[in-house]
Amino acid sequence: MRLFRLLQLAAQAEALRWKRTGRGYAIQAGLGAGAAVFGLMMLVMLHLALMAWLAQTNLGPVGAALVVAGIDLALAGLLAFLATRSGLDPVAVEAERVRDNALRQVGDQTARAAVIMPMMRSASAKKGLFGAAVTALVVGLVARRSRG
Repeated sequence: MRLFRLLQLAAQAEALRWKRTGRGYAIQAGLGAGAAVFGLMMLVMLHLALMAWLAQTNLGPVGAALVVAGIDLALAGLLAFLATRSGLDPVAVEAERVRDNALRQVGDQTARAAVIMPMMRSASAKKGLFGAAVTALVVGLVARRSRG
C-alpha cells in the first residue's frame, strides 16, 4: 500500500513540477513577445522620424518621433531584460525533490521485497538465501543503471 502512495506522490510532484516550469516559460515568452512588439514600434517610429526629417526642415515632428522611439527602446529593453531572467521556481524545485525522494523510497522498498520474497517462498533456508542474494544483486544492478 505504501508503495502505491509513494508512486502517486512521485507522479503528483512531477506533474506539479512540469506545470510550474511550463508556467515560467509561458511568462518568459509573453515578456519576450512584448519586447518584440515595442522593438517593432521603435523601428516604425524611427522610420517615421527619418521620413519627417527628410520631408521637412522643421525638427518639431522629428523631435517628437525620436522621443517616442526612445521611449519604445527603453520599454523594449526593460521587457527583454525581464524575459531573459530565468530564476528557478522554488515550488518546482521542491516538487522535483519530493518526486526524487518518493522514487528512491519506492526503489528501496522494492529491493527489500525482492530480497524477502524468495526467502519466504522457499522451503529450504539455503535456497531461500541464495535466491535472495541473486535477486538483490539483480535489483541493485538495475537500480544502479537507472540512476546513472
